[in-house]
Order: sequence, then structure tokens, then C-alpha cells
Amino acid sequence: MLFAPIIVFAYDRPDHLRQTLAALAKNDLASQSVLYVFCDGAREWGGEAPQPPEGGGNYITKRYDVMHCFKEEYEAYLQRIVEVRAVAHTQTGFKEVHVIEREKNIGLADNIVGAVTEIVNQYGRVIAFEDDIITTRGCLTYLNDALELYKDAEQVMHISAWMYPNKGQFPVTFFYDSPYPAGGWATWKRAWNHFNPDTADHVRYWENNWKEFDIEGEDYLSRQLLGNLNGTLKTWYIKWYSSMRRVGGLCLYPGTAMSNNIGWDNSGETSLPNTRYNVACPVEYTEVKRVPIVRNKKAYNYIRTWYSGHWYSKRYRIRFYNRIRRLFGLKSIK
Repeated sequence: MLFAPIIVFAYDRPDHLRQTLAALAKNDLASQSVLYVFCDGAREWGGEAPQPPEGGGNYITKRYDVMHCFKEEYEAYLQRIVEVRAVAHTQTGFKEVHVIEREKNIGLADNIVGAVTEIVNQYGRVIAFEDDIITTRGCLTYLNDALELYKDAEQVMHISAWMYPNKGQFPVTFFYDSPYPAGGWATWKRAWNHFNPDTADHVRYWENNWKEFDIEGEDYLSRQLLGNLNGTLKTWYIKWYSSMRRVGGLCLYPGTAMSNNIGWDNSGETSLPNTRYNVACPVEYTEVKRVPIVRNKKAYNYIRTWYSGHWYSKRYRIRFYNRIRRLFGLKSIK
């Protein structure tokens, strides 16, 4: 069997990358796998951050390639980028290790899309991790097994190594509409060929049917897509999700995660501290057997319920604000 090449996306977190690569190197198939580490470049220094706007709030630049901070902070940031590349270059335990150093900062979204496109076109399949994913030793085996078993199943477009925390109430593997990208994933060239980077085209396709787009029952997916359209966000996942949904693609999930994300510690640029996604006991390995390629109804209901208590849920925020308003004797909002 052809073992898929592994891509790891890195930027300015040497300690996270070191842990991610160490865990991957302990995987059973690491020594038979080719590793690519795509290191993004540094953002330009745009001078010290201006004063926050009147009334408070944070200053956010619309240029993703520019950083506003104190000079000392910028120098420490450059040193972290140097350390990341040193970690990548000294990594062992794989069949081959290739380190690609971006000369300029292109951002996580472009780094992922560019790297996946390049490597999947070369090999026909690919496994991808960000620099904050800790895998169990059977994770690569599971991903490769799934890539081989479903290689000719056109509707299967994404393999996830992560599953929402649960009490073991799901099948060993099952299918769901929405791919989760932040816990390790895999795909094929035949599936990635459907990736459409045109945000405006996705908005036009869904603008009269946002309810169907927001499969989890909340509006955070449509808000993310619209944020990419108006320039307040620059992400890749939402366009991959939309591309899959438009052609009826499904994602294979394990019943229990084989990875854990250590990046919810406020070290990243796009996420706040959060323990909700932590998986206490990831499993070492999940056996992959062919199952019906249809949405699992139990997972659909569970994931919708899981997101309904998330802070990003509009319904959750309204309930929270109304509890506060009632404490002060104010009228509830709808």
C-alpha cells in the first residue's frame, strides 16, 4: 500500500511543533512515511501598535502580512520563526524529511491550500496536521487504512483523525457532512480537485439557503463564509466545507479521537483559550472497515447539540445575555 505523505504546517510556535513532530515520529508508520514541513514566513513589522479606538477595543490590521507591536516583541517573534525552522530541519524518525521555508508570510490559509494542492497533485493522497496536534501511535495507520479502503468512493472526500468529545456512544467509524480540520485529516487528489477558493461563488450558491449551509443549527458557518467575503477573515476550511457540501461529499470520522489539539492555549492567532475541544483519552488506533456511506443521524443530532452550547452559538449568546439582563431587571432580547 502507498503510505500517504504527511504535511505539517508551522509558523512561530517551536514548542508546539516539537511536541507535534515527536508524537508523529512515534507512530507505527512514521519510518515508512515522507514528511513535509511547510514553514510560513515572518510578517513585516508595521511599527508600534496605535492606541486602541476611543471606547476601548483591540486594534486589528486588515493586512495579514503586517504586525504592529513593540520592537522587542517583534524581535522575539522573529527568533521563534528561526527556532521553528531549526526544529523542522533536525527532525528524524521518518523515511524522508523535507522542509519548505516560505520567504514571506502568506498566512495559514494560503499555506495550507498551496501545500495540500502541491503534495496531493504529486502523490494522489495526503495527510495533513497543523503544528499543535498530538497524535496517538496508530493515527497514521488509521488514516492510511481509510485512504486505501475508500480511495474509489467518490462521495468520501475527507478523513478526520479527531472526533468531538463523547462517551463512546458512536460506531467505530461513521460518516458526517462537515469535515473537521483541526485534529489531523487526509484526502485524495480526486476529492481536492473539487476545492473552490472563490468565496463569492460560494456565497452566491448558498445565499438563499443558509439554513442548509449551517448544518450544526447555528450561524457560525455562514458568518465565517461571509467574513471571508468582506475581508474580516481569511480562512480555508469554510471553502473546503462548502466545496464538499455542494457535491454531496462526506467525511469519515472515528468514534473516538486519535488526536488532541494543544493549540487552544491562546498561543495561536485565530483562537481564544478553550478546553471544550480537549479529548481526555484519545484511542491508540481505530480499525477501518467499510460502513454505509450515509450521514450518521446520531452524530448529526449530537454535533448540533454540542454546538448549541458553544460561545460562538448565537442561541447560546442570547441566553447568556438574557440571564445578565434579568439580573438587572431589564427586558430580554430576542
